Amino acid sequence: MAKRANGEGTMSRRKDSSGKTIGWRASVTVGIAEDGSQKRRWVSGKTQGEVQEKLRALQSDLHQGTLADTDRMTVADFLNHWVAHKEREGNKPNTVQSYRDTVNRYITPKLGRVKLEKLRPLDVEHMLTGLRRDGKSTSLQVYALRVLKMALQQAVRWQMLPRNVADAVKPPKMERQEMQVWDRQQVADFLKATEAHPLHAAFYLALMTGMRRGELVGLKWEDVDLDRARLTVRNNLVEVIGAPIEGKTRLKKATTSSVRLEVSTPKSKASRRTIVLSKGTVQKLREQQARQKAWREHAAEAWTEQGFVFTTVTGALVWPSALAKAYTNLVKEAGVPPIRFHDMRHTAASLMISVGIPPKTVSERLGHSDVAFTLRTYTHLYDAQREEAAFDIADLV
Repeated sequence: MAKRANGEGTMSRRKDSSGKTIGWRASVTVGIAEDGSQKRRWVSGKTQGEVQEKLRALQSDLHQGTLADTDRMTVADFLNHWVAHKEREGNKPNTVQSYRDTVNRYITPKLGRVKLEKLRPLDVEHMLTGLRRDGKSTSLQVYALRVLKMALQQAVRWQMLPRNVADAVKPPKMERQEMQVWDRQQVADFLKATEAHPLHAAFYLALMTGMRRGELVGLKWEDVDLDRARLTVRNNLVEVIGAPIEGKTRLKKATTSSVRLEVSTPKSKASRRTIVLSKGTVQKLREQQARQKAWREHAAEAWTEQGFVFTTVTGALVWPSALAKAYTNLVKEAGVPPIRFHDMRHTAASLMISVGIPPKTVSERLGHSDVAFTLRTYTHLYDAQREEAAFDIADLV
């Protein structure tokens, strides 16, 4: 009998111990293993006709390129491969770590044992239900679903799955939280209270430009042109979470991870931008330059020159977390409403909008990818401008 070609498929009876036919099964070859043996996909059913129909569907998927060898891979196995792929793609270290943590802590415990090819929308729904019962926030549920969708979409591109089953699942509805910003007087009070602090200029720059925390501590003097009142955002200083350091302990326990500083590029193409500075901001940066010069002279040989605008008194880098901690303490001392460090970015946007700076310019200064995102994010801040846009012909004649 002639050997069947790949994709032609085979069918056989399923029998019990007495030899009685209890069903049928069929398979098609989807690949060759390292030892030369065939890798096959199987279907089964009670009747020959049922299995023939399933076999035709398998053959159709194989010929269309939508049937791939998953080697009975579990969701956990696939997600580990996907995270490694995102790392090889050159994604930001903290982004990859975020994917890895989400996979290991929230997705794999719920779906890890499911065979990838058997994953269904209802399984994904059960994952979200489980996270909700575990007391996880809505935002975390939404992010976990987004990560899973991204991973399964890659499985479709790799032809490991015919479709992305997570696309059929709607994310939980999130209530939009009211944006917390300072008004002009609160901004003035905070800056006044921080004038003597070594990082005062960093806070001033954050409130006048909307620069992100990592962009501030990653700013170098070579990217600042005080004569032309401009700076260019080229760097982003990030704290990268890595593997634990052998032998290192904290509170008499072995550490579960390590953290290192890394000078990276900004988070997106739009984030690499040039910002025009006000006269007051230029003056603050000149004061920072003079302050740093005095530190350098006092530190003498202990000074470490790295070219950054904001440093410690010995020239060392300022960790983003240290900047945030200093900010939190200063907010308490200033007596202004407590808002997150990132909310200073929203405050900067609010100030720009309040003085009539066009949305496109606000978007460019903040490093948004497009002006539509800026308008959506700060739509409530433009309400007053919308009211002022109403006019009558009498106002013009």
